[in-house]
Amino acid sequence: MRQFILLVIITLLVSGDLFGQNRDTGSGMDFLNIGPSARLLSLSEATAATPTGSSAIYSNPALLVLDTSSSIDFNYTLWVADVDNQFASVNLLNDSYAIGFGVYNSRSDGFQARDQPGPSQGDFSISYLSLTASAAYKLGPFSAGITAHYLREEVFQFRANGYAFTTGLTGSFLDERVRIGTVFQNIGEMEELDNVSTELPATFKAGLMAHMVEFTTPGQNDLPILLSLHADYIVPLTDTSSTDFVDQDEGRNFLAVAVSADIADLFFLQTGYKWGPTERPFSFGLGMAIDPIRVNYALVPFRTGFGTSHSIGLQFYF
Repeated sequence: MRQFILLVIITLLVSGDLFGQNRDTGSGMDFLNIGPSARLLSLSEATAATPTGSSAIYSNPALLVLDTSSSIDFNYTLWVADVDNQFASVNLLNDSYAIGFGVYNSRSDGFQARDQPGPSQGDFSISYLSLTASAAYKLGPFSAGITAHYLREEVFQFRANGYAFTTGLTGSFLDERVRIGTVFQNIGEMEELDNVSTELPATFKAGLMAHMVEFTTPGQNDLPILLSLHADYIVPLTDTSSTDFVDQDEGRNFLAVAVSADIADLFFLQTGYKWGPTERPFSFGLGMAIDPIRVNYALVPFRTGFGTSHSIGLQFYF
């Protein structure tokens, strides 16, 4: 059964005469729409206005300069259909500017190559790679940032390279208790993979982050708790009708909303929900920080029976 499912996925992802692919069956670069870190996934990727460390390279590079210190981020995500996503990044902060670098890889192994009935011609992998460099600058309450991506996809014996840009703006208000952000993601193009170029999942996001309530628990050991709201409105700029986990009957756009609880800067709880054409509307996460390290975990269930994704990350601040 797994081999049959993988063969169907190949048919959807790979272009060219070998698999009988046409131009309208989907984009293999949809991994760029998956938050690369556990911290992003736990907030349902409603992070256009929320600093998340160096993973902001992908969500909104303007946020890199709003972190309290430089950081390194390592993440591993076991996505559905046995897809492995690995991500590592660094954000180097210096007063009013920041630079960042990252690598994001998505890979699935164990595919069997066949062009006719009978024994397979061997196993192969499908992999996608993004290498990034970012820069951000802060001027007063506003900041701006840009990320340049080098992209590569490998399917069977086919190879294709490409590029993309992500650029964003943020503004902080009310003593940084409220922040707004806008970002254009994945604007670029790919070379032809066999006969057809893969379309990049370009999107526009407008987001809000607000610290809503702060209180202290009663008792001998008082714990300060900060509740925050995170919300993004997401507009796909390219066709999403053929992506794997969307229902076009619900429209094209998304609204992602998340709530986080910061407990004494020691424990962190997050949950989020997406309204729109998605088969993964819920997300849950938790974190624990012991200076200078923060550990993050995210759980993303799929409502279609594909399974549940798990992500774990480690952030080091310096």
